[in-house]
Amino acid sequence: MRIASAILGSLVILGLGGQISSPAHAQVNPDIQLGSKIPVRPEKPDPVKDGLVRDRYVSCAYGPHQKEVDGLLEISDPITVDFEGAGIDNSKMFRRWDIRECFVMQGDAVQSSISFSPVAFRYMMLEAAYLRAHPKVPANHESWVTKPRDYVTTGDMLPTATALGTMSDCIAAQDSVGADKLLRTASGTQKEKQAAMALVPALSACIVAGQQLQLTPANIRGFAADGMWQRFVVGAPSASDSTPPEAQD
Repeated sequence: MRIASAILGSLVILGLGGQISSPAHAQVNPDIQLGSKIPVRPEKPDPVKDGLVRDRYVSCAYGPHQKEVDGLLEISDPITVDFEGAGIDNSKMFRRWDIRECFVMQGDAVQSSISFSPVAFRYMMLEAAYLRAHPKVPANHESWVTKPRDYVTTGDMLPTATALGTMSDCIAAQDSVGADKLLRTASGTQKEKQAAMALVPALSACIVAGQQLQLTPANIRGFAADGMWQRFVVGAPSASDSTPPEAQD
């Protein structure tokens, strides 16, 4: 764990700077107007404004399409999303689902575009699904048990998907309260950064020695969303369970 601690220690000093390819997160591009694709004068990036766009999208896109998204999440993993298996044409999703309406804030179209990979879409929807299922941190969260993951990735990339999933599950188990708190912060804010830094002890316990990761608050948020969804949504007790976690003493 000494290597993991050293990595995380340097990240704290740097304010959780750096990048990581997975989980990816939505990136607002101020160079292009949404819809028109007409180049406009670039604006200085505003993390809070970009965070508002991202959060607006997460809540807006999930609600009207909860059934379809939940089905998609069930056949996905940290690096593979089976849109075809879920019967979703992701190339037409924006038009079919009227998701562009999610970028109208206070009556005005957002003067930026949002782009993300299928994996980034998954991480955002994991967060939305968890928050919809749990308005607050689950009661008796210590008693919940994470169900084994189903992976759709195959071949040489399966170990990578498994490692990322295992780390997310570990974070949720180590600090459910902290992960929940992070998911309830507004993206791009100081509160998000503080909540992400508060998860450093859990990350230190979950990163395998030798695993090279550069983390940002947004990426930590993605790992937290994955772990919390797996533990408290996939792992939610069914109606046939005689002693759900909330009922345990």
